[in-house]
Amino acid sequence: MKRTKIITSVLAGSVLLGGLAGCSGSAPAKNNAKYEPEVNYAAVKEGTYQSFDQKKAQEGYNEYAMTLFSKVASDSGDRNVMISPASIMFALDLLDAGACKNTLAEINKAIGGGDLTPEQQQAFASDWMKSINSSEKVKFNVANAIWSNKKIIGDDMNKDYIEYVDKLFDAKVKSMDFGANAVNDINGWVNEKTLGMINEIVDELDSITAAVLVNAIAFEGAWQDQYEITKDGTFKGTAGDSDAKFLSETSSLYYETDKAIGFSKYYEGGQYMFVAILPKDETADANKFMSDFTAEDYSKFMGSVTGNYDVDSLIPKFSYDYEDLDFIKRLKALGIEDACDSVKADLTGIANIGENLYVAKAIHKTHIEVDENGTKAAAATAIAVDAEGAFFGEKETRSVICDRPFAYMIVDAERNMPVFVGTVNNI
Repeated sequence: MKRTKIITSVLAGSVLLGGLAGCSGSAPAKNNAKYEPEVNYAAVKEGTYQSFDQKKAQEGYNEYAMTLFSKVASDSGDRNVMISPASIMFALDLLDAGACKNTLAEINKAIGGGDLTPEQQQAFASDWMKSINSSEKVKFNVANAIWSNKKIIGDDMNKDYIEYVDKLFDAKVKSMDFGANAVNDINGWVNEKTLGMINEIVDELDSITAAVLVNAIAFEGAWQDQYEITKDGTFKGTAGDSDAKFLSETSSLYYETDKAIGFSKYYEGGQYMFVAILPKDETADANKFMSDFTAEDYSKFMGSVTGNYDVDSLIPKFSYDYEDLDFIKRLKALGIEDACDSVKADLTGIANIGENLYVAKAIHKTHIEVDENGTKAAAATAIAVDAEGAFFGEKETRSVICDRPFAYMIVDAERNMPVFVGTVNNI
């Protein structure tokens, strides 16, 4: 009989040492395992701090984020797409926390930790979450919780795993009988923590669902400088022309590479910014463009910023939802193979219930609103785990007129890391 565990992450993305606890010596054998980590979990209890190379961590994350988005964009046709690499990383970190051997190695490498130990990658994720929670001037908060099915897990959830996710990710465990009450409890919590932007993440929990792990973040930011001009216009989308309301202003931050031009606009507090990326090819489909947009392209684009011009910018007001109900193929494309294999997966750090745990399904959903006041954004990632056996003077002018398909990002300006990445092909 199969039992199902749903691990859910919702995002509206000097640290305690991470530990991967409870890896069972009787776990399935791994072929060609790169390493089999044995982490000193006691360090978490002792409050030992784990250092990591911030530059390597950020570069690893950006490589992961751009690789992931390129894979999503490449087969999304001309639809508007938005994912949150941060949401997906945090969800995978919860999975990673209970992974062992090659399962752990593959997840760690996929989410950008190839040059970091698993402990360092976990510390990096925890550090970023704490930074988000301390954001000023914008609403950007992280919350974590775990619902455990009392009838299936009982007291068998790994106690070290529970303490680990509590200390690093502030995730509390709630044990209860699963049914309508559990569904309502989870969805109500998600709705509250995402400021109403995600009102449902699970529609049912049957009798064989073992646990639900939830990471929730909501972003709501007002522009540092409000838009004062809106105008009617035509957006030349891939599906044809459409009427649109445009936001217009003259600003100072301009980007240009051989592939694209763009502008950025800060949210209040200056910690986060919206970045618009307009392909130089005026016939380009935004998804096709972003399918070839690498981490190196991202670095070059962000590094090209200059304040030497007056930038006349135009961008449409837009709002849409996106979902990918077969996100497991994205995980496999990132190299997360063992975790999705019912024989090879080793997730015994979460719980050892006598049957092997493996990732059976993954879902990702997002929501975005951009208007003259600012931006609201949310995302939800669900991973189902089954059990089976400054410049003065006159300036030149540059124009970034986003009246045709373009890409955008919401970026942590202090870390130069994208929290959300999306495209607008049609309005």
